[in-house]
Amino acid sequence: MKIFLLEDDYLLNKAITQYLTSKDFVVSSFYNGAEAISAIADDFALMILDIDVPDINGISVLEEIRKLYPSKPIIMISATTDIDMISKAYEKGCNDYMKKPFDIQELKFKIRALTQSVANSITILEGLEYTVVDQRLLYHSREIGLTPKEKKLFHVLVENKGRTVSMELLERAIWGMNGDAIHLRQLVARLRKKLPENTIENHTGSGYCIL
Repeated sequence: MKIFLLEDDYLLNKAITQYLTSKDFVVSSFYNGAEAISAIADDFALMILDIDVPDINGISVLEEIRKLYPSKPIIMISATTDIDMISKAYEKGCNDYMKKPFDIQELKFKIRALTQSVANSITILEGLEYTVVDQRLLYHSREIGLTPKEKKLFHVLVENKGRTVSMELLERAIWGMNGDAIHLRQLVARLRKKLPENTIENHTGSGYCIL
């Protein structure tokens, strides 16, 4: 299971990383908000964000994550006792908050609880199911082979099921800052050929949607 960690305290970052790695998690750690935002991706099972970090604070990073992944489990960590800041973190979509210092074993328990609460599979339409944890797409129990970029595209659309995802957000989720509309349309066209008809809707001028 892959974990995203934003923590600017070097020793704490290393301690969390080493502990979670010893528990068979794969941890990608970051020390400032700008670096973290550039690394946001759909293959992280859970995000851990410190609030007070350099360049871009953890609340802003949280907002960027929520634009792409409305249901991604996120734990905020901070030494702050400012109730307004804690309230803002919850308003912006965090799932849990831990005040420093904390017992690192408690962090493990919260990670397990949040990731286990995510549904194992989502029914897209009759016969078509998507497994959240390992990102497999099944049609009448037979797996549909997807390329890495097709997986990213489909995962973001499923995360936002019922809502139109803008082309700009999809481009960024798949290619970072180097995406473009032509490549996105080509990718959507290839993915559609592998799916039942009308799985992905095109909202002209706005983006794409799975209902």
